[in-house]
Amino acid sequence: MEEQVLLDTTAADLDLQNAVAERLWSLDTVRVTKPLLEVKVSGGQATVSGAVSTRVIQEQIADALSDLPNVTINLVNDDELEYAAAYAVATDSRTRQIKPGYRLVSHNGLVQLLGKFSPEESAAAAEVIRGVKGVRGAKVS
Repeated sequence: MEEQVLLDTTAADLDLQNAVAERLWSLDTVRVTKPLLEVKVSGGQATVSGAVSTRVIQEQIADALSDLPNVTINLVNDDELEYAAAYAVATDSRTRQIKPGYRLVSHNGLVQLLGKFSPEESAAAAEVIRGVKGVRGAKVS
């Protein structure tokens, strides 16, 4: 009968979690902008996900973590989210009738649509924006 050995990855996971956190907090841009990042570590694999304000910060994070083993980075930036949300509002059948003249802004994945909307348009736009990958929340006002 073979003996089964279970590896305790808890210590390795904690080491990886600490290494990722240390690298992230070593970046001035992360400390200053405080992006909404989530770091999940399990079985020796780490995933960093969330939204950052600019592509530059996104690239800095990728560079800072590039030499750590088994780290997957799933980040979006506000410029990408603004474009994707605006495209969704302009093309979705529930919202494409909304007239131009609104303003759409994103900050760390929280998207806000500013303008004059009927209650139905507001509800539909919020739903459409929340459906955009990477959006952490939507507000229509």
